[in-house]
Amino acid sequence: MKTIILAGGYATRLHPITTNRAKPLLPVAGKPIIDYVLASYPFSDRPIVSTNRRFAPQFIAWQKQSGRNVEIVVEETSAEAEKLGAVGAIDFLIQTLEIEDDLLVIGGDNISEFSLESFIAAYRGRPLVALYDIKDVERVRGRYGAAIVEGEQIIDFQEKPQHPASTLVSTACYVYPQEILPLIGEFLRKTESGKDAPGYFNAWLVKERGIGVDAFTFDTGWYDIGDRASYIEANQHYARRDTVTGENVTIERSTVRNSVIFDDVVIENSSIVGCVIDQGCSLGGVTLGDCLVGAGTVIRRT
Repeated sequence: MKTIILAGGYATRLHPITTNRAKPLLPVAGKPIIDYVLASYPFSDRPIVSTNRRFAPQFIAWQKQSGRNVEIVVEETSAEAEKLGAVGAIDFLIQTLEIEDDLLVIGGDNISEFSLESFIAAYRGRPLVALYDIKDVERVRGRYGAAIVEGEQIIDFQEKPQHPASTLVSTACYVYPQEILPLIGEFLRKTESGKDAPGYFNAWLVKERGIGVDAFTFDTGWYDIGDRASYIEANQHYARRDTVTGENVTIERSTVRNSVIFDDVVIENSSIVGCVIDQGCSLGGVTLGDCLVGAGTVIRRT
């Protein structure tokens, strides 16, 4: 079995924090997201990290610093408009590396607390999808891919539905058997533009090809880091505190709550709530709520 970690997206919902930084390398409680993904990696084969031309140097630097035994493969894209999409990235790797093995696919921006060993142990030769019961229909609406399950088999998928029929959401962790791999290219040729997410592919397997897709349901913990709120929530969980700060942060005569503050930031005479403040910022005499502040920003009331 080969393992792919998808890390080629441009994370536009987290701009400007991710304009020049790969989302899987964002720190959560002082550690890159991708390190959580690899923390319990149990297999001897080294995983393949799929990224793009813009962020490849960052992953190479991360690999050297961390000593992670991974293979970095680079898509020839450098902007959101050029991106291959998750299923396109999988197909690119299959073709480029001539993969003919079963395939474990993991999203590089998801932190799941189930054991990968237990996930693989549930594999029975059919496509397998890891599902987390979010237990709240409103949280699913328009945000996550939802699966309708009977027994241990998925009978339908809804990709970011406005009227969810389930609270079991896909967590960007899949196993595809080798005989399924040629169907990925067929799906891409037939699907509409913008409908190339794994949820659409899984639904196509079930509805159009009549292929059984199995469910692996867990309830331990899961963080899909897709926006400001989820990024703050993951930091709070792993750091075990309301506000997470980096190194060399100065906070004077200010209220800072429910936020993530990167390195080398100065905050004076301010109120900061629900924000992510990138490195090198200087804020004075301001009130900010629920926002993202890019690196090197200076905002001072005079």
